[in-house]
Amino acid sequence: MPHTIGFILLPGYSSMTYVSAMEPLLMCNELVGETLFEFFTVSLHDQKTTSSLGNQVDTNYSLADAPEADSWVVAGTTPARHTHCAVLEQFLTERSGRNLAGIASGSYTLARAGLLNGYRAVVHCLSYEALIKENNAMLLSHDQFCIDRDRLTCRGGSASLDLMLMWIAKQVNAETAEAISKHFVNERLGMASATGNQQLSEKTKSEQPKLAEALALMESNIEEPLTTDDIAFHANISRRQLERLFKKFLNSVPSRYYLRIRLEKARSKLLGSNQSIADIGLSCGFSSGAHFSTAYRNQYGLTPSEDRSLHLKMPVAK
Repeated sequence: MPHTIGFILLPGYSSMTYVSAMEPLLMCNELVGETLFEFFTVSLHDQKTTSSLGNQVDTNYSLADAPEADSWVVAGTTPARHTHCAVLEQFLTERSGRNLAGIASGSYTLARAGLLNGYRAVVHCLSYEALIKENNAMLLSHDQFCIDRDRLTCRGGSASLDLMLMWIAKQVNAETAEAISKHFVNERLGMASATGNQQLSEKTKSEQPKLAEALALMESNIEEPLTTDDIAFHANISRRQLERLFKKFLNSVPSRYYLRIRLEKARSKLLGSNQSIADIGLSCGFSSGAHFSTAYRNQYGLTPSEDRSLHLKMPVAK
């Protein structure tokens, strides 16, 4: 059964960003010879919207009569032209169990609705300080795009092409994504930088020193991970209090958050060195290759060897 995607086109949506996201999905269908992805477009009102080019665009549905979809993509505009819509935020909140993507300023809508809390996410590089202050549970990534579980975000422009190529690699396979990339005469297969660490806002760090201390302990104990009880002890806080802080500000539990930090470190080594996969796993606190491979696949959708192979097949722009 095809995977259905609803593209919500905000007023003034970036034509380049939207087309860059749509085209690789259409090409995927063509290359595999079957319809893996189906699409429809949605406007906020009256089945009409406008693009960044100033032309009026007819959509398949308005928000009020849109059918269900497996994934939703909010195609936004530039931050200066972005407008908030409480009805859209409620619409997306009701579909929080689906894949949700924000391209260009579409990530602002997801953030304001609280749908990026506890997720690594990318927001447009312009005027994001106020957004981060309002949504300090979002983990800001400095990459061009980011896929964290069922949340997809990118800055806009051609970054949405890279985002979709990586998503296709996860949803279909790396070979198909590579073929699509070559079709578009891409010099690289989009790969998020491994250097963008998860971040808590500086305001939250200053207001929650125990949480900041716990995160620092995790970052400095990668090869031999501490238990949650150990972290609580060293931070001079009860385990229950620590878990409450992680739930409130990071929408996670300490053990899961710690695991993701270790996997980030492992991925950085995997894509940035020739170190063996087994040694990388051990250096990041995984007791066996099987444990490392399973945890890595659960996080990134690919095994360590598949991810490294995909990275090496196409030169990645630095």
